[in-house]
Amino acid sequence: MTRLTSEIVIPLISELDRYDRELNKKTGKNLKQIAAESVGIDVAEIDDIASSISAAVIPITADGGVIDGFVDAVRAIISHMGFNAFVTKQKDVSGLAEGVERGAKIVLLADDNRFIAVNLKECFVADNSESTGKGFVTALKLMAEDLKERKVLVIGAGKVGLSAMSRLKEYKAAIAVYDIDISKAEKASELFGTVILKDLNDVFRHYQLIIDASPAKGILKKEHITPYTMIAACGLPLILDTEALKLVKERLVHDPLQIGVATMFFSALFCR
Repeated sequence: MTRLTSEIVIPLISELDRYDRELNKKTGKNLKQIAAESVGIDVAEIDDIASSISAAVIPITADGGVIDGFVDAVRAIISHMGFNAFVTKQKDVSGLAEGVERGAKIVLLADDNRFIAVNLKECFVADNSESTGKGFVTALKLMAEDLKERKVLVIGAGKVGLSAMSRLKEYKAAIAVYDIDISKAEKASELFGTVILKDLNDVFRHYQLIIDASPAKGILKKEHITPYTMIAACGLPLILDTEALKLVKERLVHDPLQIGVATMFFSALFCR
């Protein structure tokens, strides 16, 4: 999981309404609706139980320590979707105990290696990397209207990229993968039958639907963008350079936490 910074996460807390409006403009659905579709749940079913569900977000001090604003941003995302969410006053094990004692049904916690949501009653763990891949593919599908037999390029074959490819296969997309580590691309090909690409410069314009699940920065240039390019970018930093971003910003879904957290929360809640 890419380590976030307070400069990235703190501003999103006050911008969730604007973010929802942008998502709706690009995909026809808001954050809650995208996350619900990602896990195969009707929004009405979610709304029916929202008032009875509480979630605890637990600050974890392991590894690099607690990122200022991170737990507050996670809490804000869950609250934005209509649920009761709180940040525990205690940290680490004491925080987990506090969450359970305060009646949380779902607990969320992260270190530098994993970010998870746990359904305490069902003993079910939802992983953020997997949820992020699914959520962003769903957003791309909504933006493109359909992915069946459409050519989709996945950049990055780590945990998020593999999850994205799994969902793309369910959507019957024609998947291509690029990773600077060819062994990762080969693993993806074995799992999902993907085409392996070795030189991005020759293929960007031939793949107008792109999932960015890589840590690469600025490798997608303005000459690679067509009027039909659509990108779901779950990677940090953003793969687009400044000029490319200007050309595709109305056909780009990108955020540091929102879709992944929302999808992970619903995945844990409904054990999917």
